[in-house]
Amino acid sequence: MQVSRDTETGISRGCGFVTMGSISEAKYAIAALDGSDVAGREMRVKFSVDMVSGRKNVEALNSAPKKNFVFESPYKIYVGNLSWSTRPQDLREHFSQFGTVVSTRVLHDRKRGKNRVYAFLSFSSPDEVKVATEADGSEFYGRVMLVRQVINEAGRQNE
Repeated sequence: MQVSRDTETGISRGCGFVTMGSISEAKYAIAALDGSDVAGREMRVKFSVDMVSGRKNVEALNSAPKKNFVFESPYKIYVGNLSWSTRPQDLREHFSQFGTVVSTRVLHDRKRGKNRVYAFLSFSSPDEVKVATEADGSEFYGRVMLVRQVINEAGRQNE
């Protein structure tokens, strides 16, 4: 394994290369890990030929991997002011008291030097979203959560 680092600072660029034992192992790793969550960031796993041009036989390497898609319902909430240690499974467990949690995404916003952790959760019905928003102002892992219903692209609350 080799982590790509900035030559001047030595800080990781957030990417690296892993050498697998065979093409089938590499395809399996891509199918299993591409798009998965690592510390709140979406991990991209690809063959190096996808990143570096000029390689031969790219089609043979890329024929089998299939991306696993996460289903998100239209009934979503935003949860803000979360602790850095918050994991998707922790939020799923906590918010399942309000209904069926269909999906959970925890994100880290490091832009503009702000250390914020927030998440989006989707539920199976609009009634569950309304109940879940009542968690606004409650404490989770020592932080007071901000919970809001997500507004869809048309500017309406999902109902």
